[in-house]
Amino acid sequence: MADMAKVDKNYEFYIKADLSEYAGKWIAIVDGKVVASGDDPEHVYMSAEKSAKDKEISLAYVPRDELLILVVVG
Repeated sequence: MADMAKVDKNYEFYIKADLSEYAGKWIAIVDGKVVASGDDPEHVYMSAEKSAKDKEISLAYVPRDELLILVVVG
């Protein structure tokens, strides 16, 4: 089960951060930082797992517009 405090930290980062450099990409967020990005969410998540170890990973798509998609896995 996801630790909601960590998920909330990642969500807050996603909402407030300037992620324009990742527009149109998937990102993995761990402890309020982007640790991986790319076009394929599965590859982004797998890449994040290598560095995140036991930490909560939030996977999100950075839209080109005002659309918000946040997926919590864990």
